[in-house]
Amino acid sequence: MRLHHILVLLGAGLLAGCGTTLPDSQAPAGFASYEGQEKRQAVNAERVVYQVRNIENKPQADAAFWQLALKERLLKAGYVLVAEGPLEAGARKGYYIETTAPRGPADYMYLVAIFVQDKQITVAESAGELAAYKAQRDKIFAALRSDGLGLNTSR
Repeated sequence: MRLHHILVLLGAGLLAGCGTTLPDSQAPAGFASYEGQEKRQAVNAERVVYQVRNIENKPQADAAFWQLALKERLLKAGYVLVAEGPLEAGARKGYYIETTAPRGPADYMYLVAIFVQDKQITVAESAGELAAYKAQRDKIFAALRSDGLGLNTSR
């Protein structure tokens, strides 16, 4: 399968994942859960959003492949790389990437973290206006690093 096709599949998976409501105990501190369409979601007063979902690891690939595909997809879409690196949630190893992009008169931050487990990829995302996101970044990463990410929640 050509890389272009795989990137399209990854993008579709990130936009159309499945899941359930995010319990408040799994949301970052100061975030409140709400009913989302097939996602576990939370938001804070500054409109920084956080969501977790599971998608199928299809085509079946390892974490290194999905890290590269995710990074290439975001950069080709015009996002600017801010930070990336390994991330651990309990004993699970993952990867995160933070990007920024202008949206109207303001810049926005967008975080994607992935945890590849056999036939499933858990995707955690957070986004918000630049200053609001930065003010919540430590809380977001604390939630990501906790074992309460919902990584064992089935689709």
